[in-house]
Amino acid sequence: MKEGTHLTLKDGREILLQDDEDIFLSVRSGHETLSSYPFTCPSGGYGGGTLLLSPSEQYLIFSFFSGQSEEGFSLFQIEDSRLVPLFESEYFYGEGASYLFSDDEGVLFQSLLGGFGPWYVEDAYQDEEGAPYFRYGEINILDVKSKSLSRHKFHVYPSETWVEEIDGPSAISKITGGDTLHIAMPWGEETLTLPLEDTIVFRPES
Repeated sequence: MKEGTHLTLKDGREILLQDDEDIFLSVRSGHETLSSYPFTCPSGGYGGGTLLLSPSEQYLIFSFFSGQSEEGFSLFQIEDSRLVPLFESEYFYGEGASYLFSDDEGVLFQSLLGGFGPWYVEDAYQDEEGAPYFRYGEINILDVKSKSLSRHKFHVYPSETWVEEIDGPSAISKITGGDTLHIAMPWGEETLTLPLEDTIVFRPES
């Protein structure tokens, strides 16, 4: 997907993020502003943001962060040079959000890293059996038509050779076969089959 604060559509129109003071998303053609959408961030403040354009140029994602390890997003439909709001999330705890649409753009996936390393085993959570694990991040899945969002947490169980300084990313790289997500993790690629469990367990060898 195209990403930035200034995106150009195939027909030459431009979409701009202006956030020096108030936050506006604008659609322009040449020097003419065709429409402008004022945006109010969720409580928690605003540290910055970026725009992402779906491959069909039908949808626009405004991804924003608070500057306090929180990220959120809004989804718009681009319709007759207007930005029609479809969904706005709350802030989620995490950093380094990545996004991917399904092939038909009916589903939007967001992946979040639960923080940055080092990940010390002595600081890990413990499950019911006393085994250490990290709350490493999550995948959020938005059904664009119904506007329903489901959240799926990553639990990572460290091995005996766990590298404490292991760090990012946690990014959805692609979807294949319509139901297989490919996730880039620091220890290598993981694949997940839809539908996802509420809690996703990874047991990397390193």
